[in-house]
Amino acid sequence: MDATDLFPPESDADEAWHIDPRDNDPRDELKRQSAFLRDAKIICPGVDIFAVPNAAKRSQWAANKAKREGMTAGVLDLVATWKGGGSAFLEFKNAKDMPDANQRDRLNLLTRQGHNCGVFRQEKSALEFLRRCGAPFIDRRGL
Repeated sequence: MDATDLFPPESDADEAWHIDPRDNDPRDELKRQSAFLRDAKIICPGVDIFAVPNAAKRSQWAANKAKREGMTAGVLDLVATWKGGGSAFLEFKNAKDMPDANQRDRLNLLTRQGHNCGVFRQEKSALEFLRRCGAPFIDRRGL
C-alpha cells in the first residue's frame, strides 16, 4: 500500500452528493431548516439531529477562539445520526443560493469518505433523503 491508496487523487468535478434544484419558495434558509427540524422531530424521533454553528457573526476574539476549538470553513449546517451507525450531513439553502467553494470541498470530501450528504431547499426532500439513507421513521399509521 502506498500513499495514493490512502489519498486518492481529487478531480475538479463534484462528487455525486444530493442537491435540490433552485425553486421559487420565498422562505429564507432559516425558515426552511426550521421546518425540516420541526417535521423530523415528529416523524423520525429516533434520528438525532444537531446544528454546527459555524457561520455566526462574532468578534475577532470570538472568531479566533472558535478556530482554536476546531471551527473550519465549509462545515455543513446539520449532522443527523441514528442507531446502527447511520449518519448524514445536511446543508440548507434558500431558493437561489448555491454552496460556496468551501462547502463544495466539504461535500466532496464527505462523499469520498462514504458519508451521506446533500444540499436541500425543502424539508420534504431532506426527509426523503434521510429515509433513503436508512434513518428510522415512524410509518404512516404512527407505529
